[in-house]
Amino acid sequence: MIEGALPATSQRVLRDELNTRATLLLRLRDRSDQDSWAEFVEIYTPLLYAYCQKREINSTETADIVQDVFRSISLAIQGFDYDPSKGRFKAWLFTVLRNAVSTHFRKASRAPMTSSETQLIERLEADPEHSEAHDWDRDYQVRLLHWAMEKIQPEFSEQAWTIFTETALKERAPQEVAEELGMQKNAVTVAKYRVMQRLRRKLESIDAERWEQDLVVSSE
Repeated sequence: MIEGALPATSQRVLRDELNTRATLLLRLRDRSDQDSWAEFVEIYTPLLYAYCQKREINSTETADIVQDVFRSISLAIQGFDYDPSKGRFKAWLFTVLRNAVSTHFRKASRAPMTSSETQLIERLEADPEHSEAHDWDRDYQVRLLHWAMEKIQPEFSEQAWTIFTETALKERAPQEVAEELGMQKNAVTVAKYRVMQRLRRKLESIDAERWEQDLVVSSE
């Protein structure tokens, strides 16, 4: 798995290639589709955990919060409505998560909250700061890209994946990589294209970029 955010140019290239339709969220409407729900949980659990860990929430409370988030999604999933003007799934999930954290600490049956916990709730109950929203957008995008790359990597040779990593992620020139690998530039370009196309199709299965523009979950 590639750690950290992708270079800005690589993210833009990948985004430009994702002309997609909502898929995974639609499949979740079928309550008998356990495979889709398992995939959804696999994709989003690390993202939710990372958000809590950055706020120094312990592992037990984080697990409870994540379960609350998935419970909210499960209850709301039948409320899909095709109306891009209402908002994006990514933003809705962000709101659900922040609310779950705040609710968890307010409802917890325990000793009075610490000052740091009180400050956390105050921040969560206020509008998110620009930096927090920006970090969420970045982490959301990176998580989905990492998941898709992890899934497709076994389908390619080591050489093909090296070409993809060096050209698409590290943004090295195809000619430079070709010379290093003892290949023709055209062969490097073709290998990169094949991996990018497969990555695009994998992302289409969860609709990494466009689902939030096409479908929203009703929170009413």
